Amino acid sequence: MAKRNVIAQMGFNMQPLISIITVVFNGELLIADTLHSAINQSYKNIELVIIDGGSTDHTVNIANRFSANIGTLLSEKDNGIYDAMNKGIKAAKGEWVYFLNAGDSFFDSKVLSDIFVNVPAEIDLVYGKVQTVNEPTGINYINGKPVLLKDFYREYPICHQAAFFRKRTFDIIGLYDDSYKLVADSEWFVRFFKSGKGKALFVDRIVAYYDIQGASYYKRMLSQRELLRYSNQYFPFLIALSNRLLYPLIYIKVWVIRSFQHTSWFKQYREWKFKNRKAI
Repeated sequence: MAKRNVIAQMGFNMQPLISIITVVFNGELLIADTLHSAINQSYKNIELVIIDGGSTDHTVNIANRFSANIGTLLSEKDNGIYDAMNKGIKAAKGEWVYFLNAGDSFFDSKVLSDIFVNVPAEIDLVYGKVQTVNEPTGINYINGKPVLLKDFYREYPICHQAAFFRKRTFDIIGLYDDSYKLVADSEWFVRFFKSGKGKALFVDRIVAYYDIQGASYYKRMLSQRELLRYSNQYFPFLIALSNRLLYPLIYIKVWVIRSFQHTSWFKQYREWKFKNRKAI
């Protein structure tokens, strides 16, 4: 007990409750593996918050098998994934929030134990790395680095699967803007870094596997248009203008990737590009 009090005085909480929020819709083939990935963590002070979009398959029945770890299980129609994630945030009882949606999985069983061994009390956002899977060329890689606001000017430098949020931060920064259909998470990160009202900590640790062929991959130009939208709102005028001028080039880039991603020469290019970040 004395040791715990000393650590608390140093600004650390040894075992904060972590709410692992899983958003799912008709995910009966995915939900069990995802929830097993959560409860198999060596860190045990967790609750599962499952937000189901009104599934018509056996998703809810399968989720109920994990009732011993469930804090909230809500099944009802929603207005998209970010609306569902907002519901999860509101329902979460933990000091920290993490999103492990259906189909996602932690990188290994010690992720939470390694990350939450020494998070200072003033930190509001912890983010690390992901290992990609299902890269079309087969060249999977590790992604993640320390970022500043300027790193968001033209890309999405923090992967949502690599981020942990202190719940109080959503009271300060706000919830996800669900008018964005693909990049509300990136828009939230921009608000966080631009506000200066929270502190972030990068950890050099792979947090999760990230399926690179998600919705934003197949709807890249829509996600780019959404980037232009928050670019106009949050970024300097010249940055917003240059992003708009670059839009046709992004279109060409996306066309090239989709047209040639299965060719040998494109695979060689991707292998060269990610040679220093190859997945293990």
